Amino acid sequence: MVDDRWEWSDALYHLHGYLPREIPATTHALMSHKHPDDRERVAGVFAAAVRDGETYTCYHRIIDRNQQVLSVVSVGTTRLDPDGRTTGVEGYYIDLTAARREESEVDVRDALARKARNGPIIEQAKGMIMLAEGCTADEAFDRLRTCSAHANRKVGDLARDLVESLATSSPDSGLVSEVLGQLVDAARTAPVAETGPGASA
Repeated sequence: MVDDRWEWSDALYHLHGYLPREIPATTHALMSHKHPDDRERVAGVFAAAVRDGETYTCYHRIIDRNQQVLSVVSVGTTRLDPDGRTTGVEGYYIDLTAARREESEVDVRDALARKARNGPIIEQAKGMIMLAEGCTADEAFDRLRTCSAHANRKVGDLARDLVESLATSSPDSGLVSEVLGQLVDAARTAPVAETGPGASA
């Protein structure tokens, strides 16, 4: 800590796009490769660990020499002198880039599947609201979205319940509002399942 001297493993140089010992290992070099949106937070985590003499874990992104964005977790611990002052920090990085990419691809596929599954039922619910309340498609969707937020339920699920509840009725403004209100109230008053020790499914 005193003379800002770092020792990087060969793997850490490679992670940042360099050959081993191609550049001086300094705090500036390390921080300059942090993603701009993460840099201030990472600096704060590191400063707190040095100040408090504690271990730290920090998920963030780095931009390597070739402008590739990598997702990493840095894990470290401080070395203290007999008086409890931080004299150094040591730790390692875990490269999560490939794992995060796979997760993102799965998230996209899941989102597309949900859209394909819920799209028609949401459009049907919007049509009911538009017909009953004489509003636009955007206004109808805003109505659904507001109710889903109040009920803490997904828009698709709320839309499905609305359509099923009105399946045998001719929706008018009062009835649509009444059913939406009932769905929101039912969600708010539903018992919360226990998940603690001793709970059973």
